[in-house]
Amino acid sequence: MEFQSLFAKLIADYRINARFLPWRTSRDPYQIWVSEVILQQTKVLQGQDYFMTFLRYFPDVFSLADAPEDQVLKVWEGLGYYSRAINMHHSAKFIVEQLKGRFPDDFDGIRKLKGVGDYTAAAISSIAFDLPHAAVDGNVKRVASRLFGIREPIDKPAGVKQITELLNEIIQYYSPGEFNQAIMELGALICTPKNPDCRRCPMQEHCFAFANNLQKSLPVVTPKKKPVNMHIEFLFLESKGKTWLHKRDKNGIWKGLFEFPAKIVNHLSETPPVWMMEFLDNSDVSKVLGHRDYVHKLTHRTIFARFWHLSGKPSNIVKQNQTYTELKTTEISGFPVHRLMLKYLGDNRMI
Repeated sequence: MEFQSLFAKLIADYRINARFLPWRTSRDPYQIWVSEVILQQTKVLQGQDYFMTFLRYFPDVFSLADAPEDQVLKVWEGLGYYSRAINMHHSAKFIVEQLKGRFPDDFDGIRKLKGVGDYTAAAISSIAFDLPHAAVDGNVKRVASRLFGIREPIDKPAGVKQITELLNEIIQYYSPGEFNQAIMELGALICTPKNPDCRRCPMQEHCFAFANNLQKSLPVVTPKKKPVNMHIEFLFLESKGKTWLHKRDKNGIWKGLFEFPAKIVNHLSETPPVWMMEFLDNSDVSKVLGHRDYVHKLTHRTIFARFWHLSGKPSNIVKQNQTYTELKTTEISGFPVHRLMLKYLGDNRMI
């Protein structure tokens, strides 16, 4: 079948049955950018709430550029992969300062924004500016692999290149934004990783995998590496209603976020570890108020965390170190913290 009519049923189905999502009502490249960055590592249901909240605080690129980084991270709190928010904040400043507030209106210009890859640039340029660039995310790669019988692993450059080139040829015959969103919708709702609902699929009659009963074999994906275990101990030091938070640097996980003093260790200690004693004044009698354990799973690592709650007089290490912020325990909720901190603070009714 010729490309001009290959996706006709899919487009027609999308026009009738597409989910209502708040970003689909807009052609504003800023709003589309925000939605695409949020959805990079976030499920749609959770992403909707964050999208609406983010726009309440930062309705345009100027308000985002003007905001302090800590405020941006606080609004992003709980969404994870915080480098996304830091990159957006950086890019907003670039757009305001270097482009006079005008969002780039072509693929190459959008691609130059910090944190924006080929997929995001294609999605924004096609939806906001109707430019023919195929947005190839995980859903699209899965659909294309099954539809066309592509055997290259979809998580390798060769497979992505093959799919992108093919779809870039096809998209020329359709409304680019509608084409991209229709395929993404198909992958999200019908052509799912497991148990695809082929009976409902408008592309069934053209699908290689369906015709050859290869839905379980396609797409081809290379085996994932087993997550690495990491052990972290945290010190919640409380003294006369005050505590101390440490702001992480711009490297590694949880960039720029606040947390209690912490240390990566080989194993979790059964009693408060020696390194924590450095934060306590030897002239004072400290008390162990308890501890809580958590398991936090990320893409490439599993974190085993233990939070120690100690009371005592802080040492000069805490008082004189500028990377530590002294605050009332009731003020912790005003600081952007990572999900492990949120879990602990929530369990202790501190947020």
